[in-house]
Amino acid sequence: MFFGLFGKKDFRHYQNQGAKHLAAERYSDARVDFQEALKLCPAEEHQEAAAIRQAMDQACDKLGELNLQEGEHALRAGEAQKAHDHFCLAADLAADPGIKSRARAEAAKLEQPEAQAEAKPAAPGGAGNYKPHGGGSCTTCKGHGDHHHEEPAPMGMSLSEEDQFFLMVQPLPGDLPGRYADLGPKFAKAYLMIHEGNDREAFTILQEMLLSGENDIVLYEVALIMFRAGQIHESEALLNRALALNPQNATVYLALIHLMAGGGRYPQAIAVAQRMLELNIIPDQAQFMLGELHEATGDTERAMELWTKSLEQPGMAKAAAERLIPILNRQGRTDDVKYLTKKYLKGCC
Repeated sequence: MFFGLFGKKDFRHYQNQGAKHLAAERYSDARVDFQEALKLCPAEEHQEAAAIRQAMDQACDKLGELNLQEGEHALRAGEAQKAHDHFCLAADLAADPGIKSRARAEAAKLEQPEAQAEAKPAAPGGAGNYKPHGGGSCTTCKGHGDHHHEEPAPMGMSLSEEDQFFLMVQPLPGDLPGRYADLGPKFAKAYLMIHEGNDREAFTILQEMLLSGENDIVLYEVALIMFRAGQIHESEALLNRALALNPQNATVYLALIHLMAGGGRYPQAIAVAQRMLELNIIPDQAQFMLGELHEATGDTERAMELWTKSLEQPGMAKAAAERLIPILNRQGRTDDVKYLTKKYLKGCC
């Protein structure tokens, strides 16, 4: 996700943020922060990099354990396919060999002939629910180019490429999961390459697809590759072409906001977020991000207005409270802090 990515931050910022999330048992958020910290950590900082990897492995192991528990719960409830998916995710996410081995063994049991009827993977194409604020769902943890690489699971004990792709696209907003699936096996192959960090080969496939006709999703994925390669102007041009083809693609707006805010172009980023609100495109996220953008420009009062409105959105209330509380603390508004903490943060993970 793009929350919290505005402004220039070094690896220590993300390392500290990841440590806070780890302590708060927000393992998915911690994993993302540690990935970012490792990506930004200078090559000569060997000890820091090792510490980040150790903390990231801890978060990944916790996610693996949680998926094991969810798989066992699903199995007891008679949901064999759901259990199988959780066991495979546990094996993919965990760094600890013991957790991996246990998860693979549980998945293998469900792949025996007598379990095939129950454990047959679901076909891609259905749209899943979009979760704007990162929680414990493992399918939302994988970002473009920053997948935490693990040793491949033995054949038959991990999800097929088709099912990996299906799970990866489910957190996308609106009709995008189905639209991604409709682009066919060539696109799915490129998408998996991207998540494995293989931008070069994925780029070749996507470029070939564009030769037969432009598509907003393919343009968006190429734009992200260009962005990671440091070709910012080319990336922005591709994103604008994608929006011209489909003015309703939420992920393109999010990428433009990220790109513009990352370059300090806050007025342009604010205009994009406001356009999202006007078009009713994931308005809860757009409103929250507007708050972030206004805070980055120094307009704390406007940011507080927007985040106060976000408290009315169930999916954003917790994140909004987390942003409001430090500001209220600085203003000495202890009663408001206690109220928000009790109502929105009590028992949060």
